[in-house]
Amino acid sequence: QQLLNLKQFVPLQIGDNGAVAIEGEDGMLYTYIMLRPDNISVLGRSEVLAKIRNLQNILSDVAELQMLCMSSAQNYEDNYRHLAETTESPMVKQLCLQEIAYLDEINIAMSTSREFAMILRHRADRLDDARRSIMQTLNLIREHQFHARIATKDSFKRLLAIYYVGDIYTEHVP
Repeated sequence: QQLLNLKQFVPLQIGDNGAVAIEGEDGMLYTYIMLRPDNISVLGRSEVLAKIRNLQNILSDVAELQMLCMSSAQNYEDNYRHLAETTESPMVKQLCLQEIAYLDEINIAMSTSREFAMILRHRADRLDDARRSIMQTLNLIREHQFHARIATKDSFKRLLAIYYVGDIYTEHVP
C-alpha cells in the first residue's frame, strides 16, 4: 500500500453507487472518474472530430485532470510471443504467430475493451471542497457527451488486478 501511495478508501457519499476516492500517504485525495468508451468505428468523421473537441474542452477546462487508459482484457500475446521465440519447433512457432495475429484482430474489433479514467487530485483535509469539485467535473464530462461514473472500491480493485496481476477473472482482491 505504501508503494502505491494508498492509505485508505474514502467514501464520497455522492449518489448511492458506492463512489470512493483514495486517500494517499501524501495527504492527497485521488478520485477516479471512469469513462465508458464509445465505439468510434461506427461513428462518422464529424462525430469523431466532435468527440476529440469535447475531450480537448474538458482537459482545458479542468487542468488538474490526469488521464489513464488501461486494457480491460487479459493479454495473452506476451505468452505466445515468448513461446514463439523460445520454441525449437517451427510448427509451434507458426501457430503462435498465427494466434498473435488473430488476437490482434480481436483487439482491434473490440476497441471498447479499454477503460479510461480521469484522475482528480484534491487535498484530503478538504473533503467537502473535493466533493463539489468532483461533481462539477463529472457534470462537465457528461455535458460533453461522455458516459462517466466515479469509481467504486470494487472497480478500483479491478483496475489494480488487471494492471498488476493481468487477471480480470479474480473474484476477490484483498
